[in-house]
Amino acid sequence: MIPEQEQKAFDIVEQKEARLLEHYKTVIGVDTSVPPGETYEDLIDKLEPEFQRLGFQTERVTIPESEYAHIPLPLKGPRTNLVATRSHGKEPITIYAHMDVVPVEEKWTEEPFGAEVKDGKIYGRGTADMKGAIASVLTAVEAMDEAGIEPNYDLIVCLCTDEEIGGYPGIEHLARHGYVKGHMLCLEGGQDPMTWLGSAGSADVTITVTGESCHSGMNYLGINAIDAMIPVLNELYELKQDVEKRESELPGRDHPKAPSNKMTPMFNLSIINGGVKSNIVPATATLLINRRFIPEETYEQVTQEIQAAVDRAKEKSPAKSIDVDFYNVYPPMKLDPNGPRMQKMKEAVQLVQGYSDDEWSAFGVAGSTDMANVQQILGWTDIPFRGPGRMESRAHGADEFVYVEDAKAHVKELIHYLAF
Repeated sequence: MIPEQEQKAFDIVEQKEARLLEHYKTVIGVDTSVPPGETYEDLIDKLEPEFQRLGFQTERVTIPESEYAHIPLPLKGPRTNLVATRSHGKEPITIYAHMDVVPVEEKWTEEPFGAEVKDGKIYGRGTADMKGAIASVLTAVEAMDEAGIEPNYDLIVCLCTDEEIGGYPGIEHLARHGYVKGHMLCLEGGQDPMTWLGSAGSADVTITVTGESCHSGMNYLGINAIDAMIPVLNELYELKQDVEKRESELPGRDHPKAPSNKMTPMFNLSIINGGVKSNIVPATATLLINRRFIPEETYEQVTQEIQAAVDRAKEKSPAKSIDVDFYNVYPPMKLDPNGPRMQKMKEAVQLVQGYSDDEWSAFGVAGSTDMANVQQILGWTDIPFRGPGRMESRAHGADEFVYVEDAKAHVKELIHYLAF
């Protein structure tokens, strides 16, 4: 049985559906794709007055360029984060959402920045991952205020930069400089009956093979960089076979194509480039590897074994040089599913969505997250994840969406978590 005051707030959420959809239009309507990530302040210009109207004190925190200059991507504009705080002298809670989204590349059938509603779905880049959660927070606070409900916490809402590229995301900067307090509520994830037990680390590795160009009709005068890349590919492919046999102690996602029922590493030969014209022997060839590593592995281990494979290939390759550049995107993370915060969020979702314990699952995910940076800095393992999307929401894909009913459910879950 839902308490009368909580039911009143839930009823208000139902009445505020149009307002929730208005918030979706605001947050989805600004294209915050990264790279380049040059419109963070445009979105903050729209959201900061909304938080101030609800009684929040706001601060814009811009990351110094020196902190993200190492990121090997074409970034533009200031990396500005918004911290909105509403205090009543209670225990603080940090509520997190990132403002950036991945670029729109595939053809969409719906407007990617329109937040249009069709057949009970809200379409748009970032609806599920994860700007839709910002609309949830605003609507939850509005509904609690209208119902006369005061949260059990002082609210610190952090709207952050660059989660989709890593390297130095905004929440890492805020955690390092004392803005993150109390405990963390991460509004990423979905409405499916599941708990995240951990996430993979992520590293990008760029290998550049240098040969020597010449006319393809006299190829013996040059060094074909693509040919010279083959020993590198052979060594890396052998390493891939070894790496992907490893298993974490954490269970993995149940899928018929999964290599194991445990969380496993991923070794992806992601992008390969070489050559400019058919009658020119290519002087350079590049390979980009994305390596997802389980919590039992370290970044140092990942880099050392890839470097060792490349060193072995150098002995077999005619290349003039082979260079390796490593980019540490995110560390891995383990979470405590029995922590009181994670249990409270599970309670909220089961209350609102009606899931039973038998329907619930828990596993580690191969995706990576900036919450791992927070964990490294603050040591927190009890970090609940919950957003408005679902596994089927096509996050990072064309026609990303969330269901309107799930968007409202997410608002109700936040109200229960924060006030009951």
